[in-house]
Amino acid sequence: MSRIAGLLIQWTSQWTRWSVRHWHLVLLALAAAGMFMAQCILAGDAKIDDAFITFSFSKNLALGHGPIYSHGVRVEGYSTFLWMVLVALPLVITRGAAPLGMARVMAAPFVVLLGWSVYRLARSCGASRTVAAICVLFLSFNTDLAVAYLTGMETLPFVALVTFAFAAAVRSFSEPRWTKWAAWGGLGVALMRIDGFVPCGAMLGYLFLRVLVKGDAKAIRGFFRTFGPPIVVYTIWFLWRWHYYGLFLPSTYYAKALLPKLMPQRGQGYLIDEVMEGWLWGGLVGWLWLLWRRQLGAALIGCYVIIHWMYVITVGGDWMPFGRFVLPTIPLLIALLGAAGSDLVLGSFRSRSRIRWLVPFVPFALSAMMAVRMDHRFLNSDFEKSKLAGVSEQTSNVDNYLRASEFLREVVPPGGRLVTDYGGIFAYYTDAAVIEMWGLANAMIATRGNTEGVQPFYGRTCAACYPELQPEYFHVMQPLVRREQAFSSTSQVIANVWQTEAIGRYIDFEATFAVGRALLPQTGEALYFLQKRDRAFSPVRRTTQRGFVIDYPFEAAL
Repeated sequence: MSRIAGLLIQWTSQWTRWSVRHWHLVLLALAAAGMFMAQCILAGDAKIDDAFITFSFSKNLALGHGPIYSHGVRVEGYSTFLWMVLVALPLVITRGAAPLGMARVMAAPFVVLLGWSVYRLARSCGASRTVAAICVLFLSFNTDLAVAYLTGMETLPFVALVTFAFAAAVRSFSEPRWTKWAAWGGLGVALMRIDGFVPCGAMLGYLFLRVLVKGDAKAIRGFFRTFGPPIVVYTIWFLWRWHYYGLFLPSTYYAKALLPKLMPQRGQGYLIDEVMEGWLWGGLVGWLWLLWRRQLGAALIGCYVIIHWMYVITVGGDWMPFGRFVLPTIPLLIALLGAAGSDLVLGSFRSRSRIRWLVPFVPFALSAMMAVRMDHRFLNSDFEKSKLAGVSEQTSNVDNYLRASEFLREVVPPGGRLVTDYGGIFAYYTDAAVIEMWGLANAMIATRGNTEGVQPFYGRTCAACYPELQPEYFHVMQPLVRREQAFSSTSQVIANVWQTEAIGRYIDFEATFAVGRALLPQTGEALYFLQKRDRAFSPVRRTTQRGFVIDYPFEAAL
C-alpha cells in the first residue's frame, strides 16, 4: 500500500511540474472540455430510438440471456458488437435500469481518448504542442459530436478508436513500439462497428505496403507477428457471430442494402452537404500541403479520408441528424490542417518574402472556419437548422415512445409478438418478442423484403412475410397515446396502424384482430392496439395492478 501511495505522490509531483511548465496546454484542454460540455447543454437530453435496439441486446446479455433481441429473438440487429458488450457491463449492476445514462458513462472515457488522440496525431504529423492542443479545442466546437455522445450510440467511441489507431500508426513511423498499439486499436475499431473494416483495411494496407517497399524479410515477419494476433481474434469473433446469428452480416446491413441501388445519388448528396457545410474540405488543403512536403503520416491519413468518403457515397449515407457517417474523418482532417499550419509557421521564419507572415494565416483561418461551421449555436445555415430540428424531433419521439411503453407493458404478455416500427424502446421496455418492421432487427424482413411504400434509407418492409411471422399485437401510429375516445370504429383503428394497407393483402385484420384499448383513468389517456383473436383472447374488461384498464370497445359485451 505504501508503495502505491509513493507512486501516486511521484506521479502527482511529475504532473504538477509538467502542468506548470505547460500551463497554456492545460488551459487549452480545459477550454476544450468546457466547450464540449457547452455543446452537450445545447443539444439537451438528445435521444434516438435506434440506440435502444443495441441496448436491448446489452440488457439481455447483462441479465444472462445472451446477446439476443427483445424477448428471446435471436437476430443480429446491432452492428456494434464491442459497444453492445461495453454497455452491458454497467447494466449488470443496475439490472437493466438507466441504459442511456449508462451508455453515456461508458462513452465518457472515449471523449478523453478522442481528445488525446487528436493531440497525438497532430503532433505526429508535425504540429507543435500548442497547435496540437488548439486542434483539440477546434474539434470540441463540433455540435454533432456532442449529439452523438448524448444519444448513447457507438458513434463517438468509434470515432475515438479510429483516431487513436491512426495516431498510433503514424507515430510508429518514428517509434516502432507504437505499432502494437495501432494493431490492437485497429481491432477495437473492427469490433466497435461492422464497417470498421474500412479504416482497418486502409491502415493495414498502407503499413504493409511500407514494409514491402523496404523489402526486408525480417520487417515482414515482424508485421505479421504484430498484426497476426488481432486478426486471429477478429476472425474468431466473425465466425462466431456468423454461426450464432446465421447471417454473414448483421440484419441492419441487409435492411439497407437497397438504398444505393434505389437512390444512387443520395450518398453523394449526403457527403457534399457534410463536407461543404462543415468546411471539411479545408482539411484536404492541409493534406495536400503536407503531401507536397512529403509527410508520410499525412499520406496515410488523407488516403483513408478519401477511401472513407467513397464508402459513404457507396452505401448512401445515413438519415440520423448528426453526420454519423462522416464524423470519423473530422478529427483527422483537423489534425492535418493543424500540422500544415505548424509547418507553414516554421517556413515563414525562414522565408524572406514580404508576405511570409500571412502564409500561416491560411490554415489557421480555415481551421477557425471549420470550427464555426461545425458549431450549430450561431451563424446557422438551413442545413444546420435542419439538424437541430431533427435532434429535437427524435428526442420528442423517444419521449413519446417511453410514455407509450408504459401502456404496452400492461397489454403484451412476455413473449407476445408485437409488431412495431419503433424497435428500440419497445424492445427494451416491454417483454414483447418484437417484430421490428424495418428489418433492422428482423432477419426475414431484412433478407426478403422490399421498399414498397417506405424510404430505403430507413430499411425494408415485407408485407408478404407477416403470415409467417404470426403477429399477435399491433399498435397505432404516432401519437400512440391519445384521448380515451380517439376512435369510433374498428376500421378507423386499423387505418391508423402503419402498413396495414399493404399487410392487409395477406392478413384479414377485420376478421382476425380485435381492437383493444389501454386506459389510464386518472389522466384520460389511452393507447389503442390490435390483438389477435386466438384461443387465449377474451374481450372481458380488466384492471391491471398498476391501475390501467384494458378493454375492447368495439367487441360485443360479455
